[in-house]
This record gives sequence, structure tokens and C-alpha cells, in this order.
Amino acid sequence: RDDVESRGLGDVYKRQECYGMVEGTGKSFSVKTDGGNTLNVTENLDAKFQAEDGMRVRMNFTVLEQKSDSEYDVRANAIGSVLTKKPVRYSELTQQQIDSIGNDPIEVGSAWFGAGKYLNVIFLIWGSNSEKNPHYINLAVDEENSTDDHVIVTLKHNGFGDPRLMQGYGRVSFDIAGLVPAGKKQVNVTLKWIGYDGSMRSDSGVFELKDEQSPTCLLYTSDAADDLI
Repeated sequence: RDDVESRGLGDVYKRQECYGMVEGTGKSFSVKTDGGNTLNVTENLDAKFQAEDGMRVRMNFTVLEQKSDSEYDVRANAIGSVLTKKPVRYSELTQQQIDSIGNDPIEVGSAWFGAGKYLNVIFLIWGSNSEKNPHYINLAVDEENSTDDHVIVTLKHNGFGDPRLMQGYGRVSFDIAGLVPAGKKQVNVTLKWIGYDGSMRSDSGVFELKDEQSPTCLLYTSDAADDLI
């Protein structure tokens, strides 16, 4: 989750990781990180990746040259798109849509705020790992119990009956900027989820809007998170 701003340049050959947004297309593109840096991808070792302007990505990279305090030429060792979604409100959905959100258990590996816009989540689920059995992941707003000062959201999972044969994980960035009331710059956020033991779990943090990209703020991490990130 860190990038060159939060870790420091250090050994330029050290692999680092960031989340950010693609600027440009094709072979000529850069990544504007959640930490506010611009990473110009001058070498890309991930031949399968196709850059699209505005795509949110997670990139493992090596710094090749520092161009300024916040701009670097980098080698992309691995890069992939990150699922982005907006929270859902039950009051705006049909009953069929509500049913599709599901109530299957899910675990949170890590959760953190980034770029003054996103709630990023690394989640763990059980399934068959088959492309024929997709799972739905959503973030539902608890409209009944949320207030202008405190927003409660629940990470939701629908496995559609997929057999729980093996554990896998995924990443998603929820755009929660719209949850901050008009005229305010921040709001307390509680993230809730139901684990595989059936218990309701939660953690909280203060989400702040930013006019520009900003360093990440950790909300939650589990003991297993280091194996996932």
C-alpha cells in the first residue's frame, strides 16, 4: 500500500508497491499514486497489462530515477486493475437488487483509506475458485443507524451457493467521498462485516476528503494481512 513518498526512496532497486490511477494509455502511461506521487512507467515487465486512462491499479515497481520531489521514472514489475465500486443504499434498490447483495460471510485482511476518496479493502472468501461461479462484493450503507457525523457501512458478500472448497482473496476500492455530508471535510466511518464464525466484526476510522491525493490511512489489518498484500 505504501509508495515512494511514504517509504522514502531508499535503495532504488528495492521493489515497492502503490495504489493509484493510470494517466495515459497504451505503452505510454504513468500512475498517480494515492500518496500524491507521479510514477512514469518507462519499463513495463507485465506484458499482459493494458493501460486505460482513469483505471485504478495496484503496481509493484522499482524506482529507476527520481525526477523531482514527487515524480519518478519506474519499472513496473507487476501491475493490475483494482475493482472500484460505489457504496449501495438499500432505499435506492429494488427488492431483487437487495437480494443479490447477499449475506454470506467474508473476512477482512486489511482496510484503509486512500487518496481522500477510497475505502480500500483486501478481503478473504471461500469458494471453488471457478470463473463460472462469480461472487458479488458490495459495501452497503446502514441508513437507519448512520448520522451526519458517523457513517456505518457493511461489507457484503454473495457467493451464490458456490462450494467452499478453498480460500481466496481479492481487492476492491470503494469510492466513499459521497458519504461525507455537504459542507464537511470528514466523517467517522465504521466498517462492519460478518466473519465465517458467524460473528459481526467492525473497526472504525476518520475519513477525510482531500483536494489532492494524500498518504493512506490504515483502518484495519488482520494477523494474516502481511501474507496478502
